Amino acid sequence: MTILVPTDFSKLSKVAVLYAVRVAKKLKADIILLAVINMHSSSASSIQWNKLEDELIKIADQDAEQMIREVKEQIKGKLEITYRYIMGYPVEDMIETFAIDNGIDLIIMGTKGASGLKKVVLGSNATAVINNSSRPVIAVPGETEFKQIKKIVYATDMDNLNEEIKTIAQFASLFNAAVKVFHVIHEDSGKKISRRKITDDLIKLAKYPKISFHISRNDSIADEVDKFVIDQKTDLLAMFTHHLDFYEKLFGRSITRHLAFHARVPLLTFNKTTLL
Repeated sequence: MTILVPTDFSKLSKVAVLYAVRVAKKLKADIILLAVINMHSSSASSIQWNKLEDELIKIADQDAEQMIREVKEQIKGKLEITYRYIMGYPVEDMIETFAIDNGIDLIIMGTKGASGLKKVVLGSNATAVINNSSRPVIAVPGETEFKQIKKIVYATDMDNLNEEIKTIAQFASLFNAAVKVFHVIHEDSGKKISRRKITDDLIKLAKYPKISFHISRNDSIADEVDKFVIDQKTDLLAMFTHHLDFYEKLFGRSITRHLAFHARVPLLTFNKTTLL
């Protein structure tokens, strides 16, 4: 397995690198740090442009060497970590092309800003990568401290539950993690759902025993997911990127407060093309 970590060598991106390293040790995976050097056209002469390009590459090489050294000082034991750079833009296309060409299995990257997961979904630099990636992406908030992945909350609107649970279960099985499937319905909904039956059906369908189904009634989906994630001491929140309307319900509209888990819980996203 190979994990790709796009990085700009900032303090924030180091958090993602350290998170990725600990995931890699658990999975016995290799890590590639990737710097995307974003070169746009310029009115400068070709000689000036080439000098600038060479200088950016040199700086990135030095930053990568320092980051790898610091990480290896913090994380003991065998660690396969290499560095690559690519030139071009937009960043999300460069990362996707690199991931495909190099057989990447998982992308882990940091998210910017105090708004954490809300910003991941609604407009951070990670958004374009998440929406564009054919590989699973873990977006790591800047205040995250790695914990073993023992509990994954999968927030679903149930539209594609039977197909998506197989993908979630396959990922969870890498960590022997429990999957808490969580669905929120409105207070006045007459919808009747059997938790026990759905749990049994999902376990049978995914062939993974550590699945449970949970349901709650609340007119505010965001509040209820927030509460559930906290109550369950969640290590990872999982979603699929083709439910954009569902994400908007979670993080958009007139929500003025930060989600309580925004600075602590990484967000795992799957593109619909990763469905098994």
